[in-house]
Amino acid sequence: MANHEGVRVDVAGILRQLEDNGFDDVRVEFVSQGTDESTVLDVAGRGVAVANDVAAERIWGAAPTASIAGVSVKLMDLSDLDAVAVWLEAFVGELRAGGLSGEIGATPLVRLPEWISQLAEPMVTAYVALAAPALGVGAGAGGTADDWCERAVEWASEAGGEAYLSSAGMNQLDTSKDVAAHLSSVLRASSSGALRYADEGASRAAFVQIGPNGQAVYQVHDPSAPQTVQVERARAAIIAEAAQAHFAFVAPTPHQAYAWDARSRALPPLRPEVTAAALRGHAELWSRLVPDAHGIQLLTQEHMGLVSDLSQWTVIEVTPGRFVVEAPDLTEWLRPEGPANSTLDKARADFGRALASVDDLR
Repeated sequence: MANHEGVRVDVAGILRQLEDNGFDDVRVEFVSQGTDESTVLDVAGRGVAVANDVAAERIWGAAPTASIAGVSVKLMDLSDLDAVAVWLEAFVGELRAGGLSGEIGATPLVRLPEWISQLAEPMVTAYVALAAPALGVGAGAGGTADDWCERAVEWASEAGGEAYLSSAGMNQLDTSKDVAAHLSSVLRASSSGALRYADEGASRAAFVQIGPNGQAVYQVHDPSAPQTVQVERARAAIIAEAAQAHFAFVAPTPHQAYAWDARSRALPPLRPEVTAAALRGHAELWSRLVPDAHGIQLLTQEHMGLVSDLSQWTVIEVTPGRFVVEAPDLTEWLRPEGPANSTLDKARADFGRALASVDDLR
């Protein structure tokens, strides 16, 4: 292990991971000694920029993201092995110039369990619109990004098993008791991230993912639980975020959902004018309009002022100005083939002017 005046570098470990990855890329991790997280991210960001300039056209480092132990940088586009040493030397120099000390090595990574990646049956999925992580999830109404992470971990950990954190294509196994704090670090560094709890023995798992625009997805896979239990878990995710969310809905969704785009694969099909890109690209609309009718939705007072007739729906104000609206027969909405066309047509008529129009989506 090389020592660069306060920053030790495990070159051998980095090269081993590079070889394991077929010399395509490697993730290097800097673990600081006693410096606050924001300073480390700032200095590491400058270090990446300097190292990329020094090793131009030979190797390239991506923007730093948070790892469980520190910060991680993905190195790619390697022209030769010597380029790794050139890049690391420049990176270390900038860390030292910023007053940092610590260790650099290969980022400890894991592959997600194969059984998780192969899940194909529809999962009852809650789609929740929150404030963007970069601005502080739920700031003002119900806390901070740290508070959201605590709630996300509490919800997902009910599945039991092991915790996996994912960000920027990087998966890590978190065996600590500080999963929420690590998820917070991921959001501060990247404004997006994912958390999974998986119990292979029980074939049970829970997923939470949030994107830069604050659109979050909650999913449960539990073949031993009746659908009513899975619906209750989705409802619980929505209610827990009611004070912070400005819209939410539930839809059975095949495969894991990594963003709201996944709604385009769920049933019933969205109205033709509401594409996956529209769901993601018009996030600002969903605090006052809805993309389509769903069996369970969280609406604001502004939504409620636009609906036509919810007399046949169950409406509960779960926190001031936030209403959970449920269809009279949820089983109809959760059928594998989706609700009957007549049910869907009636629901869309009930929501009336609250449905986003073609003009709204331009």
